[in-house]
Amino acid sequence: MPRPPLRPARSLWPRLARAGLGLCLMLSLATGLRASRPVQAPPHPGLAQLPAQMLWAWERPEDLRGLPPDTGVAWLATSIRLRGQAADIRPRAQPLRVSPGTVLLPVLHVDADPRDRPALNPAQREAIVATALRLVQGQPVHALQLDFEVRRSQRPFLAEVVRALRARLPAEVALSMTALASWCAGDAWMDGLPADEIVPMAFRMDRDDRTLRALLAREGHFPRPYCQQAAGTATDEAPVTGLQAPRRYHFAPQPWTRDQWTALLNTPSPPAAR
Repeated sequence: MPRPPLRPARSLWPRLARAGLGLCLMLSLATGLRASRPVQAPPHPGLAQLPAQMLWAWERPEDLRGLPPDTGVAWLATSIRLRGQAADIRPRAQPLRVSPGTVLLPVLHVDADPRDRPALNPAQREAIVATALRLVQGQPVHALQLDFEVRRSQRPFLAEVVRALRARLPAEVALSMTALASWCAGDAWMDGLPADEIVPMAFRMDRDDRTLRALLAREGHFPRPYCQQAAGTATDEAPVTGLQAPRRYHFAPQPWTRDQWTALLNTPSPPAAR
């Protein structure tokens, strides 16, 4: 979705403020995609094992015992910071408590040091892929989520990582990845990426917030067909009116509380767009 949201301004979401979001073609793209949608591959079977509601549990102590059985946890398992020629790997250090039987989705978070620009070399790509594979090896997981914060110039490297990771993940494990909302609206650079699920973050949309909210309220979904199966929201922002997605990922800038998740999960979904 970036650095752990324990410091939300420097996590999944800082790229939102940094990105040049060029959405001037959004409306024409939306119209064109409605008129002619590419045939989509059947959903990966691993995704069918994930609940429709998922809470993101970032790098901070989290006690999520008592969640409803139809709610899962996408937990930050490992972070990688790319800098220069190096890849600094940091396994989760904060406790995560869940009830037995809770569906867990490990998340690998990757970001690039803004002061020591990474080389984005094959060794760094291999470090990301190898770390991801270790998160699922011998584990009873149905999917892995990649949350990689990139600048525009770093997109080709992210695409390389996604292709290499999907090629080496076990066939039964689905690959989910977070995405900026703009990538799913007026930007087509993800076309053809072999991710099994793309999760557009419908929050922290910065200067394009009003435009994107208007689009989603009118259409009910993001224009890009591969961005229509899931969406991310935040507890500290107003929900996007009319947005429909079979799976929702929820982000909280502070540790989750029982009252908070109870209120969130009991809130009816917004009406579908007409």
